[in-house]
Amino acid sequence: MIKAYADKAKNVHVVTASGKDQKLTSDRDAEDVRLSPDGEVVTWLVTPLIPSVDGRKWPKELRVYHEGRTGTIECAGIIREYWFWKKGTHVATDCGGIHFAGIETLYDANTLKEVDSFDQAEVPVEKRPEWSTAARE
Repeated sequence: MIKAYADKAKNVHVVTASGKDQKLTSDRDAEDVRLSPDGEVVTWLVTPLIPSVDGRKWPKELRVYHEGRTGTIECAGIIREYWFWKKGTHVATDCGGIHFAGIETLYDANTLKEVDSFDQAEVPVEKRPEWSTAARE
């Protein structure tokens, strides 16, 4: 894949190396669509239908498209940030409340199985794993 994007209706599309535009979703709820550095994984946040108390629509789900399959990573709180690790072989999330410390988790992009996780309140920044502190991909 050479490009991933959300159309005006908030559906996810990918563009292949041959230029073919393929629509992946029809749910009309995609935000922050990203293509991994290796071009193998597409991710997007799922916008909830109902806003929170502060009026914002905070995402709780991250969808991951890889090798023709779409999976979901869900957070107990909201997804405050997400990023690729190792060119897209892994996806990391920062989940929690709007303020204060949360939980960072690393997933294998192929299986969506949890690889590593830690509580930000318990691990000082200087002792966090490389996938948490390295430049975001």
